[in-house]
Amino acid sequence: MKIIPSDKIEILTTLSNQEVRKILKENIRPKKVLKFGFSESQDKELFEGKFEQDRFEIQRIITGRNSFLPQIKGQIQPNINGTKLVADLKVHRFVIVFMLFWLTFIGLAFIIGIIGVINQGTNPLFLIFPLIMIGFGIGLINYGFNSQKEKSINDLKKILNK
Repeated sequence: MKIIPSDKIEILTTLSNQEVRKILKENIRPKKVLKFGFSESQDKELFEGKFEQDRFEIQRIITGRNSFLPQIKGQIQPNINGTKLVADLKVHRFVIVFMLFWLTFIGLAFIIGIIGVINQGTNPLFLIFPLIMIGFGIGLINYGFNSQKEKSINDLKKILNK
């Protein structure tokens, strides 16, 4: 299991480059900076981000907030029988930085706990709490990313009629 999850995908389609460009342009809206209200969006687009010159940086449009929503960065490439979408799915940079700081802080607490057990005879059961927090943090980011990754890939395949 990776500490910070990511994935690389390839989606093959029999559509031409022009058809894939048209489909992506129709299904990607510009990213909204501020969102107000609690009502669901009535837009037909499934993704938000930018698409220019066969390259795209997008994420799924969801209601609410999800820090582990994959950031999809990819490009359209010609293929023998049509077109190929190649993309990297990663967690947002802010989440990566936050998780690294958090895991570092908990790791330092664990090390300090080990020193306390060795030097001062502290109860070793206290070391289980930082270990649980490290495991929870890594599990949370992996579960959140992987569940959203599958939905993002399925939505990309759906709009390409795959």
